[in-house]
Amino acid sequence: MLTRNDSQRRGYTYYIYISIVAILMAGMSVSSCDGAKDAAPVKIGRLDFALCEGKVPTDPEMAHAAEALFQLSGYGQLNDSTAAAYAAMPSIRLHTGAMDSVWRSTGKLEEELGRMKFNYAHLFPDKIFPTAYTIISPFNQSVFTADSLLYIGLNHYLGADYAPYGYFPDYVRRMKTPERVMPDVAEALVRGNYPYNPQVEYPTVLMRLLYEGAVVEAVMQLAGVSEQEALGYDDEQMKWLDKHEREVWESLIGRKLIFSGDEQLASQLVNRAPFTSAISPETPGMAGRFIGHRIVNSYLDRRTRKVGELLSPEFYAGGDILPASGYGPR
Repeated sequence: MLTRNDSQRRGYTYYIYISIVAILMAGMSVSSCDGAKDAAPVKIGRLDFALCEGKVPTDPEMAHAAEALFQLSGYGQLNDSTAAAYAAMPSIRLHTGAMDSVWRSTGKLEEELGRMKFNYAHLFPDKIFPTAYTIISPFNQSVFTADSLLYIGLNHYLGADYAPYGYFPDYVRRMKTPERVMPDVAEALVRGNYPYNPQVEYPTVLMRLLYEGAVVEAVMQLAGVSEQEALGYDDEQMKWLDKHEREVWESLIGRKLIFSGDEQLASQLVNRAPFTSAISPETPGMAGRFIGHRIVNSYLDRRTRKVGELLSPEFYAGGDILPASGYGPR
C-alpha cells in the first residue's frame, strides 16, 4: 500500500522507533513500492482506432468491448452499418487528427496503468481489475466502467489549449490534459466499486464530505498521486485552501452546514465548479472534498483502516468519525 507524503500529514510530528518489527514492516512497504515501479504494463485495446475504420472489429475481444459500448451509449446494435455511422459522426471525426498527434502511442499510459493494477490488487484484493480500452467519446464523461470493461475517452485529454475545448469554462478546460488521465481512471474505478450509499434515512452533508474524502484518499493510493493531484487543484488553489482551511471549516461548523440533510448543499460543496458557492466566491470549487480528505487524513493519523473500509457506509455514515479524527485546523 502506498504511504502518504509527510507534507500531506501537515503539522504532525513522527517518531521512528527502531525495532525488529518496524524494520520488517518497512521492508514490506519498500517491497510493495518497488513492486509497483516494476509492475508489468497493462495492454490497452485501441478501440478508438478500430471503430474509426467504420466496421465491426475482427478481434473477438475488441468486438465485445465495442458491442458493450454501443449498448451503453445508445448507438444501437453493433453491426457494420452502425459502426460506419459512428465513425462518420462529426463529434467523432472532429478529434481524429488531434488523437493521432497526442495519443498515437499509449505506451506510457500502459506503464502507469500497470502500476495502478499492482496497487489495485493490494488495496482491493476482492476486486478484479477491468480490461482497458481507449475510445473517442462524444459524451461529457471521460472515463467510465461497464462490468469488467474500462473505457477511457482520450479525446477528453488533448490539452487545455485544444481549440474544440474553447466553449468549456476555464475550470473545466484546465482539467483536460494528459496528466489527468490516471487520477480520473482511479476515481472512476473507486466510485464504480464503492458508490455513495449511506444507507440511512437522512444522510447529512458531513457523510458526503467523509465519503468524498475517502475517495480522494483511495485515488492517492491507487494512482500514486499527491492530495493536490487527486483533488485536481492548481498550485494557487491549493495554496489558498492550505492558508484558509480553518476559515472554511469554521464556516461549515458555524453555520451548521455539515449537519444539514440538504443534498443540493452537499453537491455545491463537492462538485466541480469555478468556486464553492456555499462558502464564498473566493473559495476554490470542491472545497468540501478538500475538507473531507483532511478529516479522513486526520483520522488515519490516529487509527489504521484499509481503504475499502473507508469507502464503506459503516465508516462515513457511522456518526463518530469526526470526533474520533480529532480534526481541527490550526
